[in-house]
Amino acid sequence: MSRLNKERLPDVTLTLDFGGSGTKGIVQIKGGRPYSIWIEPAVIEATKMSLGFQTRNLGNAYPENTAWIGVGKDYRAVGYLARSTYGATPGLRPRKFELAVYKTLAAIWVIKQKCKLRESFDVSLALLLPPGEFEDSALLKPMLKDALTEFDTPTGILNANLIGYECFPEGAGIYAMYCKNTGEAIRRKVIAIVMLGYRNASVIISRRGILNRGKTTNLGMAQMVEKVIERTSGLEVEQLTQAIVNASGEPKPQHFYGVCTSSSHQDLEIEKIIAAVNSSRAEYTISLANWLKEVLPHSNELDELIICGGTADYLRSELDTIFPVTPIEWHGGVEIPHSLSEQWLGNRLADVWALSVYHGIKVKAGSREVRDETMKSNIQS
Repeated sequence: MSRLNKERLPDVTLTLDFGGSGTKGIVQIKGGRPYSIWIEPAVIEATKMSLGFQTRNLGNAYPENTAWIGVGKDYRAVGYLARSTYGATPGLRPRKFELAVYKTLAAIWVIKQKCKLRESFDVSLALLLPPGEFEDSALLKPMLKDALTEFDTPTGILNANLIGYECFPEGAGIYAMYCKNTGEAIRRKVIAIVMLGYRNASVIISRRGILNRGKTTNLGMAQMVEKVIERTSGLEVEQLTQAIVNASGEPKPQHFYGVCTSSSHQDLEIEKIIAAVNSSRAEYTISLANWLKEVLPHSNELDELIICGGTADYLRSELDTIFPVTPIEWHGGVEIPHSLSEQWLGNRLADVWALSVYHGIKVKAGSREVRDETMKSNIQS
């Protein structure tokens, strides 16, 4: 019985969050322990011939930095390769599902390389999309299933058989784990899940255990970074974003030496950058607060607020001020295993990690159901 059960499990169980700052994933190989992956967000078209030249770097670089994929005649560089070699931007404007196929295929190739898998294997996917884009999940499944059947990579043609697929609105992983920990009380509470990311912000409301469809806006942290870019000159988005995060609520000159482009007027330029960061943060907070007050239930009705996502930690002091009465559960109380934090992602992994736990349980339960049905069939015959 155990042999049959093991055979029904997918070779790869993969949970992905297509964040604007990068694709975050939790991977579990059959019989192995879960681990995290992170791939930069950029995706760009490229020719097969041009991408072929990049294979010379395979032996010297991590696979997540050399990823490209081809589906039919459609070839794309993904992640660091797309940004560093082809000048791709993070691609924040397209809806997430439009690039999700390429990012998923790239992640699967990276996993194949890291875990030394064969060229054909079974995979089960659980994906996160913004609530406002969740209807796109119906379009995404057939696109993924067809593309996974045969796609080109730096190491040749791969075939991944999609034997499991689920798609959830962002925040669903944290909500599922919160429900498990809260128990029966979830049926008596009104709870809001606020997901603050780099690309967008989303809200889902749970009224006595019944989830609404949720709402999404483009008020991610990228809006603040864009304001800083407009008020300064010569700054690179990725470096600036990292410097802003490192500075947290107290930006000082040392946080911005690495992004400053002027050598003769460095002090003046850094002073200007800090002023732009402070004013942009204040304006961004006001815009976000106004939207949240518009879409959230009144504080008299709201029992608890779950705030999660990478931007949540950055704005924690402001959010505490915005919601002085409503109890806040940061990141839904989800604790990230230390073994998954080597990518410095911290709480940004909370949603995808929590969903991976839920998805892994369903995958194992599904294999047990298959085993039980097989046993019944054998007994009847």
